[in-house]
This record gives sequence, structure tokens and C-alpha cells, in this order.
Amino acid sequence: MRNGKDEVREIITDVPSRRLSVGIVALPGFTLTALSLFLDPFRLAADDRDKSRQIRCAWKICTLSGDPVTSSSGMVIEPTAPIGELDECDYVAVVGGLLAQYRPRQQALIDLIKRADKRGKTVVGLCTAAFLLAEGGLLDDRNCCVSWFHRDDFLDLFDGHTADTTSLFHRSGRHYTCAGGLGAASLSLSIIQNEISEELARKSASILMIPYELVRSEQPALSFNGVRSPMIRKAIRIFEETLEEPVQMIDVARKLGISVRQMERGFRMAVGRTAFEVREELRVKKARELLSETGLSLLEVAVASGFTDTRSMNRSFVRQKQKPPRDYRKER
Repeated sequence: MRNGKDEVREIITDVPSRRLSVGIVALPGFTLTALSLFLDPFRLAADDRDKSRQIRCAWKICTLSGDPVTSSSGMVIEPTAPIGELDECDYVAVVGGLLAQYRPRQQALIDLIKRADKRGKTVVGLCTAAFLLAEGGLLDDRNCCVSWFHRDDFLDLFDGHTADTTSLFHRSGRHYTCAGGLGAASLSLSIIQNEISEELARKSASILMIPYELVRSEQPALSFNGVRSPMIRKAIRIFEETLEEPVQMIDVARKLGISVRQMERGFRMAVGRTAFEVREELRVKKARELLSETGLSLLEVAVASGFTDTRSMNRSFVRQKQKPPRDYRKER
């Protein structure tokens, strides 16, 4: 049996000349999944196997006050570094969570991300911290990736901006926004692929059991994610982005640069359904989520899901072989 003196140190042969450094700022009420899914791919890429030594990349977790911070689930984490050490990082990721914790004009936070921007850092807004990048003027294209659950809140606060609720993450100039969840892992894997190597990004994805195809680009989080046709995927994305304000099929086809007949043929070949049926399924899916997770009235749910009234919503639920909308409300 080996003792400590006899052990042979493992040597990693592909150590880069400069480690990628990531600083994470956890805000009060932050979402655990957004933080952990963003951080763990870097941890797994940093070392061989899952030994977690900070060799190829390094990370720090900070809080604004330097004190422990409580997540939205009640779990408390300790910072591993003071906030001033963010100046040493290549990426500065701010992790939000509970919308009630977000308050506009928090000058310390705005100063933090603006300082990072001026020093050439890439700033990442995860979960509701994406709002900060819009408030700080860091989004060149005024487009922000947010959860569908926070879409209306975002648009109420930031007139003239676009809320991207279908992408896993969105890049605007040098900076990124991400609604959290699986998108957080997809974003960090994409950074690893671009900054370190595809091999290590694939390693991290494999250990985390995340399909690597989610890393290739800012792919929309489609309900029909098995669709191979780029044209039909784009059409479905248009449907998802315009559920509340329905677009005429002729306008969708025009955006695709094809005729309505060609689009319908493409839908039948790709998913075996008409474009109308696919859009209706997306509306019903959103309505079910709103009924189960919010206190909105049936009429408010109908309008938010793109239906003209509760009657048309009820008919769609029947066509999609779903329980009546009221039954989903009873299950809350």
C-alpha cells in the first residue's frame, strides 16, 4: 500500500499557458441550478477526470457584501473570494433568481458590471441578473434572453428591448444573457469549447449527461427539438416568440422566404402535422404552464397564450386531447 511519500503526482500535459478565469457573483435569492450548472462544466474541464483542481481554468464565487448569501431555496453559500478579485477574471457571471430581489437602480451592481465591461471582461447575466445587463446598457442589440415566466416583467421595465424566451442563451456583442436552467450549462460548455477545447467541453457534457448538440449554437429551446429541418425549426421559433401576438401564416412564410404551401409541405414532412396544429400545441402547452404555475385568471391565461378568449382556448384543449383548462387550475 502506498504512503504519501511514495505517491506519484499526476501530470497534466495539456496545461494552457494561461488559465481561463471565471468570477461568479451570487446575488441574494440566487437560483442554485443556474449557479451550479454554469460552474460545474468549468470544474470538470479544469482537471482530468473529476478531481476538481483548478488547472486549465479557475473560478471564484463572490458576493457583493462579502457575507454569505441565501439562495431562492434557502441554501446558504459562502464566498470564496472578495469582490475585488473579479478584476483578475476573464468572465464575470452574475447569478440572480427571485424576481422580488431584483430592484432597478442598484448602483453597486450596475457599477460592478460596467467596470467589468470597461476592463474588457465578458459579462454574463444568469437568470434575473440578465435584467442588469439591459439596465447597464451592455446589450448592443437590445435583445435579452429571459425566462418566459419573467418576459412581461422584463418588457415592462425595459421599453425598446426584445425578450428572447426561446434560446438557451443569447450573445450580444461581447456579453451573454441566459435564463438559467439547462441554458446555463449550455453557455459554459460553449465558452469552454471556444476558449479551451471542444474535447474538454465534450468531456464535461458527457459527465453531466447533457446532449452535446445543445452546445453548438444558441439553439432555441424548441418543444419539437427533434426537428432536423432548419426552415421548420425557424418557423417554430417564430411561433414561440409570437404566441401572445399571433402572426399570420403568410407573414411567417414570408420571413422564411417561401410560400405558405411550401411551408405547410415542410411541416408535414418534418413533424407530420400542419403549421396550425404545431402552433396550437405550443399555445396549449404555454396555457397549461400558466394555469399550473400562476394565479392568472382563465381569460388572462388565454390572452397570454395567444387565444382570443377562453372559449377558443377550451376548443384547442379539446383538439389537443387535453383535460379542460379548469382541471389544471384545480391541481395547483
